[in-house]
Amino acid sequence: MESRMIIVIGRVQGVGFRFSVKRIADEYGVTGYAKNVQDYVEILATGTEDDLDTFTDRVIQGASPSSKVEDYSIKQLPLDESYKQFETK
Repeated sequence: MESRMIIVIGRVQGVGFRFSVKRIADEYGVTGYAKNVQDYVEILATGTEDDLDTFTDRVIQGASPSSKVEDYSIKQLPLDESYKQFETK
């Protein structure tokens, strides 16, 4: 298990992006959260390396049909098992 912080920039607010991220997270058993922060979305994701790789790929391709990811960053974090499911904030 590992945790990642994913910052997604672009048209990712007001287009159902966080809720689509949650749907993808639930599909792969990823826990954590997605929240709007100023002009980007912050995602804390915890899961197996394989599940996180697939989850991350799907998120950065544009989780919702109306979203457009222009840039992103991924940072490895110490394991964070404080979330038992994936939440939108």
